[in-house]
Amino acid sequence: MKSNLFIGVMSGTSIDSVDAALMNINSKSWSFIGGQTIKFPKVLKTELIKLSRSQYKVDLKTLIELNYKTGHLFAKCVNKLLLKENIDPFNVKAIGLHGQTIMHHTQTNFPGSLQIGDSALVAKETGIPVVSNFRNNDIASGGEGAPFAPLFHSWLFSNKKENRILINIGGVSNISLLLKNGNYKGYDIGPGNILMDSWSIANKKGDFDHKGQWAMTGNVNDQLLNEFKKDVFFKRNPPKSTGTDYFNLKWVKEKISTNNKSIASADVQATLAELTVDIILNSIKEYPKESEIAFCGGGIKNNFLMSRIKQKLNKKINLTSDWGIESKWVEAAGFSYLSKKRIDNIYSDLRLVTGSDTPTMLGGVFLPPAKNK
Repeated sequence: MKSNLFIGVMSGTSIDSVDAALMNINSKSWSFIGGQTIKFPKVLKTELIKLSRSQYKVDLKTLIELNYKTGHLFAKCVNKLLLKENIDPFNVKAIGLHGQTIMHHTQTNFPGSLQIGDSALVAKETGIPVVSNFRNNDIASGGEGAPFAPLFHSWLFSNKKENRILINIGGVSNISLLLKNGNYKGYDIGPGNILMDSWSIANKKGDFDHKGQWAMTGNVNDQLLNEFKKDVFFKRNPPKSTGTDYFNLKWVKEKISTNNKSIASADVQATLAELTVDIILNSIKEYPKESEIAFCGGGIKNNFLMSRIKQKLNKKINLTSDWGIESKWVEAAGFSYLSKKRIDNIYSDLRLVTGSDTPTMLGGVFLPPAKNK
């Protein structure tokens, strides 16, 4: 009989690294055993950023090769985790593989979401069943296919004594409301780090604005901020989701062009940070004032961003480490949970999150090849 070990693998829209979390999951409890992170090789990262943020056309050969390379990297991360924790692959029930999002395309008559990272290759190279392609089952059922965070945030962090709000600041920011009665809902707020990262790269300030130090040197341009906020995405009511195919460098340049005034690059960065702050605070205002609030995601490392949030929110906030698990591992841990639900054939109810018509079986299963006898 296998143990209750599951691995979740996550690489976010920032495309900085792959995180793998090893979890022991029982019917009413969970424990984090260990995690592993590996960086994207520079060439692969550059190719993925180009594909996901600025191109709508790619030749199929390139897409196939990137799918293989990314899958190999995912498998490498899992195998390093198994070696570090001295775990036999046979004792892991499944890997929950989110995959690297290339395009999330839902506001159309022909919706879909594309994540790459060859699941069959990951199953072969690790020897572990892989659950992947989570989003399209939900989309086929009338949902947005994202975010899934409220579902696993509820599993990880719900508390029967208090309502909780969790904000994940990744490339995209999302919010989860975890009610003390066990219900949950949430949606994608909009850009988290993605616009700041894209502007930083474009201005040769690095792949991201380290601790927000560059934004700190600029001043918020109120006219440009208002132009940002006019975007139709912010006016849409939930359920809603988005990705880097929508919010990217092209989006920033178009808004600056509409503003029709020369703006210092540091001021643009400060204004992008303020946009993230404001849309997060607006989303929090929708929920009960007495709710306990926590943050996770790469954005919590941006000291300038977090200081602005604390200043304007004027309320105590936590990190998920205060709730039992380091922020770094939350999303990967969540996909380990989703893999367990799929292996156990349990439907997920995302009707109040993605807008799907009915509870849905999320993900498809890829089995490793049979061993030669």
